[in-house]
Amino acid sequence: MSQTPFDPVAQWQQMVSKWEQEINSWSGKLTESEQFSAMMGQATKVQVVAQRAFAEQMETLLKNLNLPSKAQVEALAERLDGLEDSIDRVRLAIEALAGKAAAAPAPAEPRRTKQPPKPKA
Repeated sequence: MSQTPFDPVAQWQQMVSKWEQEINSWSGKLTESEQFSAMMGQATKVQVVAQRAFAEQMETLLKNLNLPSKAQVEALAERLDGLEDSIDRVRLAIEALAGKAAAAPAPAEPRRTKQPPKPKA
């Protein structure tokens, strides 16, 4: 009589495997029916309508509270990004001009050739 020792991990794996097979079988039967597809389509439509209504109500509430909506905040963020890019371009142009000015020799000052009038004695 050769008995294999009791292995709780193997028993657990076997139970989980059977459980997964049962769930897969049950869900396969459920989802292949026409009624399930129609019900899921209807649920999706209801969810989309509810989300749209919620978004509209939130937009109205924010407008009444004089607060910006998500779309307005996003538009503002895009405008700020554009301004930051413009500022960076201006800064780079100024730095380039400053670099050229530093590299070029300063123009010599004009010679002072005019003499003050001599005092009459």
